[in-house]
Amino acid sequence: MTRCLAVSSRGASVFTHGLHGSKTRMQTDVLWCPEHGAAVRCVHGNLVCGVGHAIPTQDGLPLFTAHPRREPTPLNMAPMPPQVQPGAVDGFVDDWIVNTNGNLYWGVRGRLPRYPIPTWPARPAKRLGETLIDIGCSWGRWTIAAAREGYATWGVDIHVDALWAARRVTQQLGFQSDFACCDAAQLPFRPNSIDFVFSYSVLQHLEKDAVYKVLKGIARILRPGGTCLVQLPNAFGMVGFLRQMRRGFREAASGTFEMRYWKRGEIQRAFRDAGFGDVRFGAEGFLLQNTQRDDSDLMSTAGAMAMRASCALRDLANRMPCLARVADSLWVQATKAIKG
Repeated sequence: MTRCLAVSSRGASVFTHGLHGSKTRMQTDVLWCPEHGAAVRCVHGNLVCGVGHAIPTQDGLPLFTAHPRREPTPLNMAPMPPQVQPGAVDGFVDDWIVNTNGNLYWGVRGRLPRYPIPTWPARPAKRLGETLIDIGCSWGRWTIAAAREGYATWGVDIHVDALWAARRVTQQLGFQSDFACCDAAQLPFRPNSIDFVFSYSVLQHLEKDAVYKVLKGIARILRPGGTCLVQLPNAFGMVGFLRQMRRGFREAASGTFEMRYWKRGEIQRAFRDAGFGDVRFGAEGFLLQNTQRDDSDLMSTAGAMAMRASCALRDLANRMPCLARVADSLWVQATKAIKG
């Protein structure tokens, strides 16, 4: 259940009643019903789209999909050992840290001493309230990183348990962000309303036909001249190429989370077909996927050495852009074309 409020500095908003009676403000001015193609507003305490369709909510979280993922504990690994410091870090984050941050974090599952919030890799917000969407936000690490840089953030994911954790963590750390449950190909935001769209370690797990749909959805919601920054694995990365060789250069099996590797040419075509103009590449990492320089204290000695090597090669690629062609993980930055 939601309760209407007046228009705020960020636009129309409502109070959402979450878990254990907690109450947070949700900004609704950018919301859009992807099912009916209509704006969402607050009517008699409920979120309703322009054709009268009520948007269901659960514990204050709007559900823009009929099939949310419900998985409070990861099914792909054994139960987490008892937390060493219960309450210091949200239990969901502690349990899911390997799935969200990668295999180098195995050693801290169940005893994570802090939240691994990464350094924001792009420009800070240009103005107060510049809106950013984090696609596949999970427990919100990149959403929080963007909020620290001045963005008004929305985190979206299909996984409702992750979104509830994201809301808890942002509140615990003193940040404001909004969250919604949706499919990445059905983004619930108004056309031409968003300044920046970000996604990390998400699109690589989707089938390429689905990624094309996601990119078109991103182009729909971005303002003309708006920025999209996503991470994708490079088909010609040094380690990625060997991994593809081991699986016979076949495409990832349909319906699995296997890595989908992308060539630069097909990335450029996909973005331009979606409506983007300028498409630029940068090295995100070598040898590894999904590691951060600031997290060396959370890794084994060998893992920290591999991470530092990855970052050193990334720094070198920033000075020698040709080296980025063999990076294992790429940043892809694109700008929505301005017509006319």
